[in-house]
Order: sequence, then structure tokens, then C-alpha cells
Amino acid sequence: MSTLESSGPIRKAWWPYVVLMLAAIPAVWHVLDFDEDVDPEFPAVTRPVFSRYPPAAYRLAEPGDTLDRIVLYLASLATVVSAVGAIRGRGRGLWLAGVAVSLAALWHGATPWPTVDGWHGWGFRAMADPAAPAGLRVGLALGTLALAGLVAGSFWTNRARLHESIALSRARGDLAVWIVAFVFLTLRLIEVPDVEPFGYWPRVCFIEALLAANSALVVALLPSWKGSRRGLLYGPLAAVGWFVLVAGGVWLTWYHRPLARFKVVEPGRIYLSAMPTRRGLEVAQERRHFKTIINLFPEDTPLRSPILPDELAFARTHGIHYVGSPSDPSELASSRFLDETLRLAQDPSAWPILVHCHGCMDRSPAWMGIYRFLVQGRPLGEAMKEIERHRGYRPKASVVLLYNRVLRERGGERYWHDPAARLLRECGNDLVVSPGGEQVAPGVANPEATARLSNGGEARSRE
Repeated sequence: MSTLESSGPIRKAWWPYVVLMLAAIPAVWHVLDFDEDVDPEFPAVTRPVFSRYPPAAYRLAEPGDTLDRIVLYLASLATVVSAVGAIRGRGRGLWLAGVAVSLAALWHGATPWPTVDGWHGWGFRAMADPAAPAGLRVGLALGTLALAGLVAGSFWTNRARLHESIALSRARGDLAVWIVAFVFLTLRLIEVPDVEPFGYWPRVCFIEALLAANSALVVALLPSWKGSRRGLLYGPLAAVGWFVLVAGGVWLTWYHRPLARFKVVEPGRIYLSAMPTRRGLEVAQERRHFKTIINLFPEDTPLRSPILPDELAFARTHGIHYVGSPSDPSELASSRFLDETLRLAQDPSAWPILVHCHGCMDRSPAWMGIYRFLVQGRPLGEAMKEIERHRGYRPKASVVLLYNRVLRERGGERYWHDPAARLLRECGNDLVVSPGGEQVAPGVANPEATARLSNGGEARSRE
């Protein structure tokens, strides 16, 4: 990476390969390990798994989630290390090329794809999107040309020393690490391997590429760093620079997804999210133009959200119909509330609708599953898979019991013939749960459906 002189004999660095292998361990673990914990709220209820891989792997792969956040940290680090190398090298070496490539990686990680519901976003792909504003497309094109020019200029300026740089890199042992980084980066850009959990492995490849690049950069920088008194100054400045880049990347990711855990249920009609902030609603409203907001969380409790007043004020200001969960915990009130939300979900005059709770981890995904099964007529197993992949966790025992009650009352013959519904009845020991959380007797079960219940071990297979 650099032609900086090194003092003493050059030793090959093998630790970057150890770093890459250690980083691969949790990546593999997340797609192999199914949690077997018991829900303490209802310990007697078995919690089934419907997805092929552990739910956490799907959540990690969601755009803007954990894996993309790790990319921000590593790309910012690579940018800072490259900048320090450029300052230390005084124009020698390919450090400026490293700065340009690292900034491109940072921008790519901070503008996760795909965007929600077809919004053009600010990523590099927006340059080819005719729906994106012309000014944005031109700005992205100019930025891309500037970064490409910095890379090309760096190589051109140091063309006479390229052989020396390659020889030095080979002697240090980081040349092979750069090749590994290039291979992983290519896999990320072409979205390979594109297998379940979709988006997971390409993002892991991106992390591995940046780990390899950072390792190679450190190997190249260390010889000139040793014994440097200015290192005491570079360290704090590098830390500040890293923090600023990460903060900028986090903001950019937030702007792409201003509502936490935002999910499209039906494009242009129904969306899910966690409890929205005022700023998040302002940005999202410009793109979605919500007409209805449904809050599934009972706010008349000690767990009331501290930002609820902001949401209510926003709804009033923008003329949005706001539907809150009833303070009455009775089964009748809860059933009426559910029926009202499902009615609104089918009313074109209410679209687009934002459905949310506090964390979009239990109530909102559970509501989505009910909507998928009762309104759209989709198989319950398909809805359960979608819930697991969104919330990143197996269904809570209370969700199993909730479905046993709600779908039993509203699903008709489809409920009794649906394989996933049959499994939930088995897992809940054919019990249901009232809105207040009490286990209650389900009534007389359909004898034909009961006779068709499959063996417990077979039914709990992970498909």
C-alpha cells in the first residue's frame, strides 16, 4: 500500500488471517444456532420455529441493521487509517486511493439497499434510477467521478514506484490480504452468494472485505508508526475523525429509514414500524403521506411511551386519523379494536396506514400475521415465517396463544385445516389466552381437526 521506509527486517504478518477466521465464526454460528429458550411468561407453551434458518440471521441481514452498522464502523476506520497513511507518506504510496475506496464503501454501507417501497434513496444505484431527482443523480455522478479520479490519480502519481510497492507489500505479507479483500468486495457488489437468509452472506462478505482491508492498512502503516512522536497526536485526531464519519453514516442510514424497523406490508397501503419519533414522522410523511396511524400499544399504562405526545401532535397537525389501543383490557374491547383495525386495513380511504407498537417486535408483527391470514388469505405458516424474519426472534408464547384465540374465532374452516394453525394448537396444548393474559379454556375443538393433528416431534420440525 505504501513505499514508506521500514526500519529493521521485514516480517510477514499472519494475524490478519486469524482476524478473518475469527470474524467468520459468529457469521456461521448465526445461521446454525436455533435458540431453545423458554418463554417465562408461559413456560408450558412450546415455541415453534417456521423459518429454515434461525430468525436472528434474517434480522441481521435486514438493510440498515446490525451487519450494515458494522460496515459503517469498519469503513470509517479504513478511511481514517488511509488518511493517516497519506499524511505520513507525504504523497508516496497509494494511501489516497485507500481513502477514496474507503469513502465509497462507507457511502455504500450507509445507504442500504433495497430501499423501502421503491424510494430512490441516496445510494450509488440512484444514478440509474429515472425516478430520482436530476440534481441527486448529477451529484452522485460527480462524487463517483471524484473518487474514481482520486484512485486513478494516486496510481498515476506513484506509477514509477508500483513495482517497489508491490514488492514491499509481498514482503510484509499484506499483498495476499489485499487480494482476499478484493475477492470479498466483488462478492458483495454482485450479491453472491444470494441464498437464504437473503442479503446475509453478501453483507458478511462486505465485513470480511473491510476487515481484510483494515488489516492490510495497519500492516502497511505500523513500520512507520513505531517510534513516531507524532503518533500521540495522530491517535486522538484519528479517533475524532472516526467518530465523525460513523455519526455521519448513522444519520444517512436513519434518513433512509427514519422509522425504526420499518416494513412494507402492502406497498402504498399498509406499513409497520416501531414507535415513531417526530423527526422520523416528518421525513417519512414526505414520502408516504400517511392518512391513518394505528397504535397497537395500550398507552394508558405505566409503560406509556414518552414520545406519544409528539406523535399525537403530529397527527393533529397533518390531519391524520389516529387510532389508539383501547384502555379497556376486556376481551370485548380488544376484539372490537382488532376488527376496527382490520376494517381500516381494507378501506382505500384510510390508506396509507402506519401500524406500530413500541418496538415492532411483538404486537405489530403479530397483527401483520393476522392480516395476512384473515384478510389476504395466505397460509399461516407463510405469515409466521415472515414474522420471524422481521422480528428476528421466534414467536413469543403469548403470540401462539393469541393466534389460537383470535384465528379460532375468525378463521372459519381455513383455521381448522391450516397446518400451521394445527401446530400452534399443539404447541399451546389447545389453550388460548385472553386479552388480559389469562389462559382460558378454548371451548370444544373441532373433532376432525383434532384427529388430524400430526406427531409433536414431526410437527415441530424446522422445515
